[in-house]
Amino acid sequence: MAHTVAEHGKRISRIVFIGLLLDILSFTIILPLLPRSLEAYKEREGADASTLLGTLLAHIAHLRAYVQAHSPSSRFLQQGARADLVLLGGLLGSLYSLLQCVIAPVIGRAADRFGRRRTLMYCMAGNIVWTVIWVFAGSFESFLLARVIAGLSEGNVQLSNTIIADVTDPTTRSHGMALVGIAFAVGFTLGPSIGAFFARMPIESKSTCNVFAFAPFAAAAVFSLALLVAESLYLFAKLPETMHFRRSLADSNVTADSGTEDTEIAQPLAEPIHAVDAQTTTENNRTLRRLNILHFAYLFFFSGMEYTLTFLTHDKFDFSNAQQGALLGFIGVTSTVLQGGWVRRIKGQSAHGDKGLVARGMACCAIGLACVAHCAQGVQGAQPAWTLWGGALGFAVASATVVNCLNSMVSLATTDMETGRRLGDFRAAGQIGRALGPVFACSVYWLLGPSTCYSVGAAAVAAISVAFVTLVPARPAVSGTKKHS
Repeated sequence: MAHTVAEHGKRISRIVFIGLLLDILSFTIILPLLPRSLEAYKEREGADASTLLGTLLAHIAHLRAYVQAHSPSSRFLQQGARADLVLLGGLLGSLYSLLQCVIAPVIGRAADRFGRRRTLMYCMAGNIVWTVIWVFAGSFESFLLARVIAGLSEGNVQLSNTIIADVTDPTTRSHGMALVGIAFAVGFTLGPSIGAFFARMPIESKSTCNVFAFAPFAAAAVFSLALLVAESLYLFAKLPETMHFRRSLADSNVTADSGTEDTEIAQPLAEPIHAVDAQTTTENNRTLRRLNILHFAYLFFFSGMEYTLTFLTHDKFDFSNAQQGALLGFIGVTSTVLQGGWVRRIKGQSAHGDKGLVARGMACCAIGLACVAHCAQGVQGAQPAWTLWGGALGFAVASATVVNCLNSMVSLATTDMETGRRLGDFRAAGQIGRALGPVFACSVYWLLGPSTCYSVGAAAVAAISVAFVTLVPARPAVSGTKKHS
């Protein structure tokens, strides 16, 4: 029985990994293209006050003029309309994360009620819809609609964590969650480079007679759509329902073999994995609240600084799409290597592996942000200093450790029947940070310049890492002995 459950769980984890990898590749294709996509829309319709983009840019320009009148020393704002795209990009990124914050608890509860597989397939349908709209987003309004649908449909990461929590136990949970991190790392390695590659294949409409106008960099959108269709077909064919994974395997084992040994092992699995008393529940709830708050605080600063990175390299160093892809690819490659080696080894060696990795990741993030702050002091248009790559290394370590280890800690502090809800609430807390972070970071960047922006981020993440080490226990309080399959 033990061998059967473990092997079946590993098979499902591999299916989840492949599906999530395709999803992350599709998601990251747009990242290096966003600054120049906004520039393209600005060239098409930015001067037309009757369009949504023209109206937004006019309001931002008025705000910039007001700020410059009171802060004439702001060198960044002296670039004029070029600086406005940074703030617009921040608003767009925050809108996506805000929608994710709204939908994450809904997806979590739907997964607990209707099943993981069905909920995931609905999310995939939404992902395909938004990508089709992106392909034909000839106007900024269409592109904005696509991003709204994307924000309300992206539940793959959350559901992947939930499924892996279903098919693993506390001794293998961290290794299972690491697969999510590896999928992210590989996706962020290849996705931006793929986006930059397809950006050199423009298929924008040449004729005004076309019923549909293609979006800027529509070739990249077409490839992203192909990845999502392949992912949907693969998951539909391969992924089973896992909500009652252990209970169903235990029942089938009892039916197939009434032997004493198997029955003794299988019977406890018909109950929730964590049989906890009131005191333990209270302690775990307190730990979960602290994890939610720290997740929000960390992603508020990390996501904001991460979001502005491509705008910094575009504005300060005039990076091309290929150079943007190379920078993001470096972060992804490094994160992949760390996930596959160092992170998995530390998880296996120490009972406190998750907490230690989160603390180290946050510390490296703070150091990386300080490096980027130093780099941002360079001369406009010059080659970036080595500290830009030092900052990218800090981002890579943080990406390899913090969020996936926090997910593991949350899943270990929940019972089987509420895993989807708890992980949904945890993701929602993080998405609030992701919603507000880009607006905050882009506003500080816009008002005070990039060096001050990243210095603030470095100090804040350092403080959050200290709070995490001080307030969060290494392991959740679990009463009784967990029955392993």
